[in-house]
Amino acid sequence: MGLKPIKTYILITNFSPPEVILLLKKQTRKLVRWGSSNTLIISLPREWTKRNQLTCDQEISVMENPDGSLLLLPPTVASEQSVLSANIDSQKYPTKEFLDQIIQTKYLSGHDLINISSKQAFTQKRYQEITQISQNLLGFEIISKTPNQITLQDVMSIQQTNLTLLIRMISRTTLELLENLIQALQENNITLADAIIQSRDNIYKYHMRIVRQLRKALQYPALLTQMELTAQDTLDYTTYVTTINDIAENIETMSRAVLKQPHPPKNEHHQATIELLKQTLQLIQQATGAFLFHKIQDAVDTLNTIIKIKEKKRETEIQMDKETNMPGIVTLQIILDSMEKIAEAARPIAQAALRQSL
Repeated sequence: MGLKPIKTYILITNFSPPEVILLLKKQTRKLVRWGSSNTLIISLPREWTKRNQLTCDQEISVMENPDGSLLLLPPTVASEQSVLSANIDSQKYPTKEFLDQIIQTKYLSGHDLINISSKQAFTQKRYQEITQISQNLLGFEIISKTPNQITLQDVMSIQQTNLTLLIRMISRTTLELLENLIQALQENNITLADAIIQSRDNIYKYHMRIVRQLRKALQYPALLTQMELTAQDTLDYTTYVTTINDIAENIETMSRAVLKQPHPPKNEHHQATIELLKQTLQLIQQATGAFLFHKIQDAVDTLNTIIKIKEKKRETEIQMDKETNMPGIVTLQIILDSMEKIAEAARPIAQAALRQSL
């Protein structure tokens, strides 16, 4: 009895720096029964085996993707990953800000080696600028310096990076910043408000590293499979960490407002703002928990709570508008506006949590 046709999808990859070569032309293979067992086998495309110099005695890796398709990897792909390098002419980007954006772009694009060169010898100021920029690239270190070139290299491989740990770390740190902000506002603690601003940089570093890893995984299907992620997972994780970074930015804005008005009067409006911040903290705790631990009900409750917090925010503003000359009114308004943005940021987190859970 002949075998019934079975629809199969096999992705065969070969990393040939700096590109991933895919078997673009669709081919079909007949499933053949092996001996008297129920094992089915197929032949591999001759072009692919020849390109990867495979013989009958070698082994290839077979991994099943979350969608049920199979990923076949030749030995060189299974054991090694090509190193992507980028060359940047420092003289084309005279300001630190301009150069910073270019280096960050190469970092996020998945380059493992970044060479920054100049025909003229670097000035001491330029050396310091590049050193400062490199400190914001989590996992990268300066491995060599010459008068005309500085080389940055990723010393944290994607396999060694614990993506889940980084995501939980950025979540916990952001929640701690919001807790510290509430304390700073309650106690008029300028030192704590300033510490929040300094700590915010760490969240940005975590955010950049996670986005880099996810982009890198999308470039290499084998890495995506090894990380047990789908393309949809990478989109949800990117949305999550980007939103967390936005929340941290709004916490920084509120902290700067506290520094400008270090001793606001402690009245009913001040207390109402603090209470709203506490509710917002609980909201973000609920939203991040829904995403990290796949809690469907918490995700649904988050979406409903956002509306309630925004309504209370408007009620507080109406009461504050009656006292336009009240000292510290501008500070409280800045805090309320940033708080509303944080509450609204819980929406994409909750929506991503639902996609992950359902």
